Amino acid sequence: MQATEITRSLRRVGELLLEQGLRGEILLLGGAYMSLVLHAREATKDVDAYFAAEPAAIREAATRVAREHGLNPAWLNDAVKGFLYTTPPIEFWAEFPGLRIYVPPPSYVFALKALAGRPEDLRDLQVLRRVSGLRSASEALELVRTFVPERLLTARIQYLVEDLFDGESA
Repeated sequence: MQATEITRSLRRVGELLLEQGLRGEILLLGGAYMSLVLHAREATKDVDAYFAAEPAAIREAATRVAREHGLNPAWLNDAVKGFLYTTPPIEFWAEFPGLRIYVPPPSYVFALKALAGRPEDLRDLQVLRRVSGLRSASEALELVRTFVPERLLTARIQYLVEDLFDGESA
């Protein structure tokens, strides 16, 4: 999904919520964050978000939008909620009638992507590293620790973060 398609689809979700007299709220994360907020990606396969208000209605509206626009049924999903271990600082980002969108700081998205550690996240991690002003692997790992429980910080995550800084030791 490209930014224009994401925006159009989120706007439609808002319209459907408004028709029911509701206002949903989401926290935008993942590839959609990289595309819409940081303008660092052309496209993403889906929109990862935490549904903060009216989650059932948001899911229902997203399903209808998927049918209307021929999108993947999971184009807007809240699967990321299983990776949110702390409440991040958030700021208001955009509003469509019926839907408010919030975003965390890039440092929070960096921590989540480091935790996921998928090969497809490496480019995003480099962008987030620069945008967050991280200067060393040790600084980056300390940041990850502020948002992710210590028990989840595996050697794999440490190596991934160190590799972002050309192998600089933590």
